[in-house]
Amino acid sequence: MKFRAHLINAAVVAVSFPASMVNAAPLEEVVVTAQKRQQSINDVGITMNAFAASQLENFGVTKADDLEALVPGLTVTNSQPAGAPVYTIRGVGFNDFTTSASSTVGIYTDTTNIPYPIMTRGVLFDIERIEVLKGPQGDLYGRNTTAGTINFISNKPTDEFEAGIQGGYDNFETLDLEGYVSGPLTERVNGRLAARRITSDGWQESVSRPGEAPLGERDELALRGILDITLGSNVTALVTGRYLKDKSETVAATATAIGGFFDQSSLPDSFNAESADWSENHRPQNDNETAALAVNLTWDFEKLQLISLTTYDDFSRDRARFDTSGANYEDASITNSTDIQVFSQEFRVESTMDSGLYWTAGLYYNDDRIEEQYLMEFRDSFGLTGESRYEQDTKSVALYGHVEIPLGDAFQLTLGGRYTEEERSWAGCTYDTGDGLMAGFYNFFVTPVFLAPQGFDPTPVPQGGCAVFNDVPGTSNFGEYTPFSDTLDTEQTMGKVSLNWNLNENVLLFATVSTGFKSGGYNGAIALSHQQLQPYNKETLTSYELGMKSTLLDGSIQLNAALFMYDYEDKQELTTFIAPVGGVVGFDNVPESTVQGAELEMQWAVTEGLRWDFGLAYLDTEIDEWSARCPAGLLGAPVVLPEGCPAESSYGSVLFYDASGTSLNNSPELQLTSTLSYSFNLAQGLQGTIASDVSYKEDNIGSIDAPTSAAKEIPFSGYLPDYTLLNARFTVAAADGNWSATLWGRNITDEYYWHSTGSSNSTSTRINGMPKTYGVTLKKRW
Repeated sequence: MKFRAHLINAAVVAVSFPASMVNAAPLEEVVVTAQKRQQSINDVGITMNAFAASQLENFGVTKADDLEALVPGLTVTNSQPAGAPVYTIRGVGFNDFTTSASSTVGIYTDTTNIPYPIMTRGVLFDIERIEVLKGPQGDLYGRNTTAGTINFISNKPTDEFEAGIQGGYDNFETLDLEGYVSGPLTERVNGRLAARRITSDGWQESVSRPGEAPLGERDELALRGILDITLGSNVTALVTGRYLKDKSETVAATATAIGGFFDQSSLPDSFNAESADWSENHRPQNDNETAALAVNLTWDFEKLQLISLTTYDDFSRDRARFDTSGANYEDASITNSTDIQVFSQEFRVESTMDSGLYWTAGLYYNDDRIEEQYLMEFRDSFGLTGESRYEQDTKSVALYGHVEIPLGDAFQLTLGGRYTEEERSWAGCTYDTGDGLMAGFYNFFVTPVFLAPQGFDPTPVPQGGCAVFNDVPGTSNFGEYTPFSDTLDTEQTMGKVSLNWNLNENVLLFATVSTGFKSGGYNGAIALSHQQLQPYNKETLTSYELGMKSTLLDGSIQLNAALFMYDYEDKQELTTFIAPVGGVVGFDNVPESTVQGAELEMQWAVTEGLRWDFGLAYLDTEIDEWSARCPAGLLGAPVVLPEGCPAESSYGSVLFYDASGTSLNNSPELQLTSTLSYSFNLAQGLQGTIASDVSYKEDNIGSIDAPTSAAKEIPFSGYLPDYTLLNARFTVAAADGNWSATLWGRNITDEYYWHSTGSSNSTSTRINGMPKTYGVTLKKRW
């Protein structure tokens, strides 16, 4: 709390600093493509953060997860180790770890939509900038974007030859090599080729097997090739191919509590960042591969442009393993084999009129398919194995329009709308793996103990057969063990109205009302019954926002602020499904929630060479209406019950509690970032830069089911304590920028923190952040 107060006071001092004490050059203009055309960030009435390549390098951003430390209001977490990352902006996120889950945050690479968060795992490289747009972007970025959008923009081919290489090494023996070459290939073709290769030793230590090789080795390769082709006097093509290969070991969880009838040796005597455990027969390991091709064709007709964007992405993983329990035995040990194929086509026409009016309209089509085998093994805890095999097909088509209308010299009205139709179908089942364990469990335990007393007499599950019970009356094969299939159709219209007021040449005020939606979907986890596989419905969000962008003190300070309120309906939420054998993974829609908050962002060139960047986000989230299921442990395993649930576990029965008044998960009340950097002349032709940055994240909950009042001392709760991370770096560089050497440290105070919580069937777990890391990076450019 003291640290938070000091930083808030520092922000106030920065804003009120007298102009007479400032002697600095103006800040550089930041150009973004948030509205699919190049504009100064100060002319766009959207709350957003933009980071150039130099800033990303300084912060050590190598993957999308690292953005959390830069962007107040953004969290990137994992509900399970190596599962799909969960992106949350301003409290709007979808806490689902499964492959088939779509994100509330639209993820785009060079304007290409990446529909599933699992596909966003991979190293970042040769990036020009990253843009984070906050709030629903329901017109130009309309697919499932209730929270906002993150755009990753790659460096493009250049007209003249240039090349660069850099290498880094750290205390975990991480070798990080990156290079690029760019320039003309023919009179009509420019090209760029970039690559990155990362290898490292592990950093997590087995609690139960001291001396075993540490877990966490990295083995990643990324390639990207881009051709910029002039096809005619008014036709150009940008062809991009990219390839990612990740055979790194996945992170393991740390068990903080284990059910009393299981082996306790996986609990560490004291917790630290390296504490973790996993089964020696199931060492966590990725084997992911992504290949993609995108063709962007542009026809330029003086005042009119026609754009065609065609993309194809293929993501696969072959028996990738991860451990959810943090224990030294097999309890919910996961093996995934996945194939995702995504095709999309977008046609867009845009024009800027002599009057200053700008408009664009487009048609978007998407077709994606997921096939997955999801093996879960409980061999040591319950003596069971099961494998979910399913296919999901999604087709989406959308029409959209966007217009920016000047109203005199001071005002601009922006109108946008999008109509979407989507069809999502799902078919699959949880199967006995052929060893007869699951078939025997159902035939000799579930059927006689739970189903027969209700009057059911299903056909026995055969060895290798489907073991999901159809408990939905009125459907085909009701009362039998049978595969589940269903189709979900969604139609939705979204819109945006925004008014910009240029108070003067240095101050822009804007007011925006916008809507967004995220389509419904299906449970991609291991399932026990058809009720558990019923689809969850779409969610919608209406945003009301007031914002300001201002340039002060002769351009040396950029100060932006925003106030917002969200009306959040039918939020999709990972929760508990109560099966006859206890609580398993389920989904629900939270009928009504409210989100409100404020944000402040500042960049200040204090004096020549001295710069201060500061960001603060305040967030207040609350569930207004939700009758939620009381959680229950599988086969009676212990759980923490929220207030309003009976003291006894709801094992074997469905009980509810009033969850209104609960905050949303992954929604800290306060997030803060601050960076101070100073550049100076070291000697003739040499420049030095010393910099440090700090990020603070207040305590919050990682699961809506988690009780908040007494959760701080309960191992099985989803409580996430606050933490502060401090980084520092010192760079020596040639004045012309042709080479540099940087010493850097991240989490230099060795803060012990965890950014996610979870559970398996017998344990409560946390996923720790990286401990203190330090290294050197060398860079050379031609």
